[in-house]
Amino acid sequence: MVNNDEYLKITKQLDKGWRVIDENRVPFLRKVLGWLGNPDQKYKIIHVAGTNGKGSTGEMLNQILQASGYRVGKFSSPGLYTYREQVMINSTYITPSEFVREFNKILAVLKAHDLDMQTLSFFEWWTVISLSYFGSQQLDIAIIEVGVGGDLDATNAITTSLLNIFTKITYDHQDILGDDLVTIATAKCGILRPGAHVISYSGQDAEVQAVINERAQAIGAKLYDGPRPIITTYKVSPAGTNVKINDRLEVFLSLSGHFQLLNLNTVLQAVNVLRQLDYQISDAAIKDGLGQANLPGRMEYDAKNNIIRDAAHNPDGIEALVASLKSWRLPFKPTVILGILRDKNYMTMLEELLPYVARIIAITPANPSRSLTADELAAQILEMDDNVEVSIADDPTAAITVARQVRESSDAMIVITGSFYTLRAVKGIKF
Repeated sequence: MVNNDEYLKITKQLDKGWRVIDENRVPFLRKVLGWLGNPDQKYKIIHVAGTNGKGSTGEMLNQILQASGYRVGKFSSPGLYTYREQVMINSTYITPSEFVREFNKILAVLKAHDLDMQTLSFFEWWTVISLSYFGSQQLDIAIIEVGVGGDLDATNAITTSLLNIFTKITYDHQDILGDDLVTIATAKCGILRPGAHVISYSGQDAEVQAVINERAQAIGAKLYDGPRPIITTYKVSPAGTNVKINDRLEVFLSLSGHFQLLNLNTVLQAVNVLRQLDYQISDAAIKDGLGQANLPGRMEYDAKNNIIRDAAHNPDGIEALVASLKSWRLPFKPTVILGILRDKNYMTMLEELLPYVARIIAITPANPSRSLTADELAAQILEMDDNVEVSIADDPTAAITVARQVRESSDAMIVITGSFYTLRAVKGIKF
């Protein structure tokens, strides 16, 4: 039995760089998969790209397919509370022993070609490990979530895909993907495969959708032209949303947030395609799956302490968070524990958020090289809106302490947001 220390030692040694601007990486990773016997060809793949909503869309499909009796692999990033969250089969994380086994198998292949462990970056290692691991586990289908972009992303090393799904495409990672939506959408369309069925988020920007249509047609991918489901909301709360689908099927969606309804629309279109491809998915499986869907750090509600943890990390994510807060008609404006990366469009994020909060506890996210410091964040907030109370927490424990003090005099919800690294910084600290 592999000791957990071996897993931790390996993950600490991996190169944390993305390497997403090198056009030679994806062809090289395809070579590596070839050396491993092309494990990605042993199961069907749903490949999901987009700016926001990839995790939610993938998780809803994951649970619906499991409820239908299929054995489902899911690769998504980043892992919030453990790296192993990134690789799951039927919602069970890869174990440290399984990770080490796959790592050693791949390392042996690299060494046979005069390469070493630093040949692959952290994200490339996890991508190849997931594809290799899935190939040994008799999967029916795997849901693979793009990391950054599409064409140059490590997940694009896969050979074929059954479905290409595009969630909402908007501005993020402009330093890598470009400054305009057409360029960003073109990069994300790099995942398209001939013969694959293509589904796009219903609220997609018109110029983004035009790029998807053009690129899909050019390579012979099949754009979805079936019915768009009609989703009616009749009860919303931080715990989730009760909806009626096509005025017929009543469902409780356990993923909280108003924006999830458009993601659900995308998922239901994917279900229509899968049914056409002879996947047996009943209405009961849809209902059961949506009730089980769960994503750490994405509108994650702690009812006992009235806390929302949401890794909204760009303007679009913050806008979606604010829309949810407004839809819940909260009796008091919330207190927000906030930490933001300096390479995000944080001015726009703050402009969107500040009118809807009573106080902010500024912290420094757990990413020293990219973080906006708590002092810098607090100063920016005070400059923009002097009606919002601002506190500076020197560390995550101090942030929770301040939030506790606020809670003693208020029943306001507490929201932890701004970045995955912000949520990671406060993990394990009990409220």
